[in-house]
Amino acid sequence: MKTIASLAALLLSAFTGHAAPASIERFRFFEAAFEAQARPANPYTELDATAELRRPDGSTRTLPLFWDGGQTWKLRVSPDAPGDWSFTVRSSDAGLNGKAGEFACVASRRRGSIELMCGATQHFQYQNGERLWFMGDTAWALVADNDREKHDRASVERYLENRATQGFNVVHLMLLNEAGWGNSGGPPWRDLAKEQINPDYWREADARIAFANAQGLTVGLALAWGEKTGDERYPWGRFPSVEARKRYASYIAARYSAYDVYFIVSGEWHGEVKTRKSTEAEVKREFIAIGDALRAADPHRRMIGIHPMTAHGSTHEFNDAAWMSFGDYQQNYYFLHERIIESRRFGKPVVNSEYAYFLRDANGDGIVDKHHSYTIADIRHATWDIAMAGGYVVTGFGSTYMGGARHPTTFLPDDSANVPWIEQIQILQRCFTGLEWWKLEPHDELLTCATQRSAGRNRRVEVNDRQRTMNQTSATTYWCLAEPGKQYLLYARGLREAVNMKVENAASWRARLFNPRTGEITNYPATLQDDQFEFRPADEQDWLILLNTP
Repeated sequence: MKTIASLAALLLSAFTGHAAPASIERFRFFEAAFEAQARPANPYTELDATAELRRPDGSTRTLPLFWDGGQTWKLRVSPDAPGDWSFTVRSSDAGLNGKAGEFACVASRRRGSIELMCGATQHFQYQNGERLWFMGDTAWALVADNDREKHDRASVERYLENRATQGFNVVHLMLLNEAGWGNSGGPPWRDLAKEQINPDYWREADARIAFANAQGLTVGLALAWGEKTGDERYPWGRFPSVEARKRYASYIAARYSAYDVYFIVSGEWHGEVKTRKSTEAEVKREFIAIGDALRAADPHRRMIGIHPMTAHGSTHEFNDAAWMSFGDYQQNYYFLHERIIESRRFGKPVVNSEYAYFLRDANGDGIVDKHHSYTIADIRHATWDIAMAGGYVVTGFGSTYMGGARHPTTFLPDDSANVPWIEQIQILQRCFTGLEWWKLEPHDELLTCATQRSAGRNRRVEVNDRQRTMNQTSATTYWCLAEPGKQYLLYARGLREAVNMKVENAASWRARLFNPRTGEITNYPATLQDDQFEFRPADEQDWLILLNTP
């Protein structure tokens, strides 16, 4: 009979900070620490250690250990199958080489991280099979501190508790802050050019990511940002070589893949094309290589995406990469509905991760300066346009998304100005989770109306004689999601005339009118004639019809 009593003192839980039990729950966090003998000048670059991990079915995976300061190296695993697990460390260091251990994984009710939904790969589920209607929020500065913005661990934890209570299930962040912020452990790098990493910074990041997981939030980790202006402190372009970038990606996989996370290879990767004076094809090849290194170092096979800049608006160019898990993980402000549909052809989830930051005023001039962000109607319309194409969102709020740095206020985890949008995105979430949403497909071709859909337009925003032009969604539109013959969603706004929806015959239909502004649901006449269902809006507000068989 296997025993692990001798290892108990080495097994640590990131969530509790105490010695882990002999039995590890499925999808829980497992950690083992070891002491190296060698004392190289830079262990991060000069010493390697890997472990062969043996699963209960006898299969094996190789995963890296990571240096955590001093002589300490750590192994992190999240076991996904009940049974006996074991590992053996391989390293040129005598203190690490040959170290071995075992643990028993037992069944649990934990959900694990997120992955493609089985049988419906354009959607998400947790590792335990529970379906997930992905609803994210932007928290780029989550692992960093800034005294001026009153952004620290306490305010971050307050923010995470709020978002979990408000129904969000995902947040994403940048591991290397674009503005160069450190945290209570110091900066992330003591010297980036020399690849001198600072483990104290990363231990503080560990604590915040673990706290988010403990609230039920999966965390999207952007490894670094593309260098757009030359002012960024830790962009990809400042790493000394491609090998340095790949080494960092492997380090992040070793340190974080055992958490409930997914990875974003880069934020705004196109910035590297201009600042490094390379071709887009060259930069793309490099980011594919970085993603390959990340994936190779991750035994958990976490989802991976990449975040482009506005001019491109989507990540079609990366769908040939072996690691690409999202049909898009895009920054896009235009043709929100159409681009989601365009990207669905890859058979993966489509997420618009940067389409609006509610009420953001980056320069403090009193003018909201982000597309789809100036009124509750604008951000609601934009979000429904994405959802009605079968896509998902990572939304955002001006007072929280960048740790308060791009808003007149400091970081405000309890900002009352955000409540209207929090309430209305919850309404959208409740609508979809009350349905078998993973069976719905875009079917806009089923709709006809005497009024044509209008194009997106610009809006002139003026405050104190100053103006700014912002993009708005179409004033008049109508969309359809359907599982033909079983369930239909008809969304419309800006209409006075009737919109007709072609439906397949059924013995009977039930129609309900859903108000996206209040969440109120009322019955609606479900009279069909010649396989046509007619909806005649009472006004030009946005409305939703839910049509299904009783």
